Amino acid sequence: MRAKLALLARKYRIIMVEPLYPMNIGYVLRAMKNFGLRELYLVNPRVKLNHEVRAFSAHAYDLLNEVKVVKELEDALSNVNYLVGTTGKGGGRYNVNRIALSPEEFAENASRINGKVAIMLGREDRGLTNEELTLCNTIVRIPANPEYPILNVSHAAAIIFYEIFKKEIAPSPREVHEAPRVEEMEVLKEYVNEIVKELNYPPPKARIVHSIVRRVLGRAFVTRREVYAILGLLRKTLNKIKSP
Repeated sequence: MRAKLALLARKYRIIMVEPLYPMNIGYVLRAMKNFGLRELYLVNPRVKLNHEVRAFSAHAYDLLNEVKVVKELEDALSNVNYLVGTTGKGGGRYNVNRIALSPEEFAENASRINGKVAIMLGREDRGLTNEELTLCNTIVRIPANPEYPILNVSHAAAIIFYEIFKKEIAPSPREVHEAPRVEEMEVLKEYVNEIVKELNYPPPKARIVHSIVRRVLGRAFVTRREVYAILGLLRKTLNKIKSP
């Protein structure tokens, strides 16, 4: 169990974007310790890490000394292989950025990744922006009462952390895959952009195609080897389109 917990703590990073309340930071820390997580980044927090945060974190106050505070989201994404966003709003035909996995589906797939996985939690008052969600490999949404589907950020975090813990610490063997690096996924996205441009897609349609491709790859949890195979196919496709 100790060895698995150590691996779990190294594998996952939690990112809170512009948190507003000491209570939620403390409760997220508490949930992290409950389920074996240790790495928390705060992006441009609107509150200081004060005695209130310590009080709400209860017996997870030791994690407070390890919290990293950064100004920009980019600084929280260093060495991340796979970025997961959270949303309380459902996606659909006209908002592909918010088509999401359940926490259980995400945890099942994430447990097979060999690399750093970051889970990005949105602002208490307005969540993550569409621009921030476009950076994500996939999105997680917790099914809830449609009359009031938005959970408190710390409650949502605890549900996701539990599903991760359940899958990662489970005794059943799993096949583990090496995750692609962020820069490799960026190259793949650039090839898609180039192909769409060569095919003269209008900008609105091009953005939708790009989002759909990114979401499909994110939900599939592609391996590094698979990304290289797709890159080869896209490279040959682009060369064929450009050739006279």
